[in-house]
Amino acid sequence: MESELPDETLLGRYAEPPHYTDSFSASVAGRVPLERWVRSFYTTPLFRCERLVLAAVRLGSTDTALDAMLEGRASRFAAWTVEDRRADELLMCDVNGRTRSWFKVDANTDDTTRVWFGSAVLAPDDALPFGYRLLLPAHRVYSRRLLAAAVRRLERSLD
Repeated sequence: MESELPDETLLGRYAEPPHYTDSFSASVAGRVPLERWVRSFYTTPLFRCERLVLAAVRLGSTDTALDAMLEGRASRFAAWTVEDRRADELLMCDVNGRTRSWFKVDANTDDTTRVWFGSAVLAPDDALPFGYRLLLPAHRVYSRRLLAAAVRRLERSLD
């Protein structure tokens, strides 16, 4: 579900125009560490398709590389590098420096965790390039599907 960006997040540094930011979240049962959330996201069948496309342009990755990045032994995974990290957040920057991917977990008092995924597209000047603006509706649909797939994968792993 599309959500307001929480206050004082790593993605918040890009939340002002002319940049584009979005934020999607869902609640899952139990306590979910950030690393488990991100691993669930990047290993869904839907995202594995994106990883195949990235491999075709020599930006491929393995689950071993993902684990190294999540454990702090590497700063790069596929087409992204770690821009910033907190115990409950991860902000990734694409190889061109134009987009960001953001992940967050927020434990609730009722033994659930809100998981977040968001992105930013940086405007190089006063406006987003036309091509990016044209792709935003498809990006939003894809983001919702990625979130849903990652939540399903996460919930299956918690059972």
